[in-house]
Amino acid sequence: MEAVANVMAQDIMEDERNVSILQLQNEVLEKIAAVQASVRDAVINREWADFESLLSTMNQYSDQFQALETERATLLTGLGEEAADLPPRGTNETAPGFYRLVSRLPEQDRNGLTEMYRNLKLRALKVRLANESLVAYLNEAKTTISSFMDAAYPERKTRFYSRWGTKVSADARSMVVNHSL
Repeated sequence: MEAVANVMAQDIMEDERNVSILQLQNEVLEKIAAVQASVRDAVINREWADFESLLSTMNQYSDQFQALETERATLLTGLGEEAADLPPRGTNETAPGFYRLVSRLPEQDRNGLTEMYRNLKLRALKVRLANESLVAYLNEAKTTISSFMDAAYPERKTRFYSRWGTKVSADARSMVVNHSL
């Protein structure tokens, strides 16, 4: 009887740890989204003064989020092994599913955890989409500038190839324009 009580107490502690990890992950994603908005604004407004520090801050938050995700995955794997709820052999799933593990909790705890988990996934999706749109903007700007430079400086069109056969960009020589465009 005492062993069962110890296992239940350990499960409760691990569930509380899971809740705190989800809360911390949500907070870190909010910070990432705020810094990402600052990066986007800096790129669009061409304000490069604090750009490097913004990227450094975003990388720190990303590392913090990754550490929390690793800890949460380890915790879920441990809970899954205790519950004998491992995925079937031969599947690509390496860790037990979150919803499968949460389903063994009382309904009020389950609802709170699943809501936090859904919010986490939604925030992560928003951050990823914002990142992809920024990358698309930068790629388009790069293509536009490259096209302009090819038209303004045709000698630059010479293509160079590495010894492995991949295209290497030409050196970025300084160019003085003495005509108004």
